[in-house]
Amino acid sequence: MNTPGHSILNLALLNRGSLAGNPWPIMIGSWLPDAAIFVFYGWAKAVNLPEAVIWNEAYYRPFWQDIFAIGNSIPLALLGAGLALWLRRPAGVALFVSMLLHHLEDFPLHHEDAHQHFWPLSSYRFISPVSYWDPDHYGAYGALAEVGLTLIASFYLWTRSRSLWGRGLLILTNVAYLVGYWQLYG
Repeated sequence: MNTPGHSILNLALLNRGSLAGNPWPIMIGSWLPDAAIFVFYGWAKAVNLPEAVIWNEAYYRPFWQDIFAIGNSIPLALLGAGLALWLRRPAGVALFVSMLLHHLEDFPLHHEDAHQHFWPLSSYRFISPVSYWDPDHYGAYGALAEVGLTLIASFYLWTRSRSLWGRGLLILTNVAYLVGYWQLYG
């Protein structure tokens, strides 16, 4: 999934009940698993790697895959959530549960770019038959599911939000999703 979609889904699913009132930890937790990918991309652009080299070669180098494994680890997210629960830190629980939800949202939508979700216990990668982007692995369907879920979650958040900034970000994100989908698969 794309990172903004994680934020919208996680806010819609988690900012309620015992986790209500923690939108920032939920947002941060939805972005943290992808943070190393943003750093990687910034580095790759700084050293002038072409896009094809970035995503077809450099991304798969063992060094970067090991770094990505840390942020995408289900056991580490569970450990963090458990520790935050034990310490009675609702914001920490919200952050780590949001990270965990990010992992679960990614799990069925990554093919060749699958993460090591069970690191450090295992380097196993679940290679899903469906990709959120790759047309050779049902990317049009994976992306359509992501767009649809993001739109539904956005509608839910819209009805609960009174913030013009929040509503504006929902509109911008959904327009970007729809335009992106149209450009790739329309």
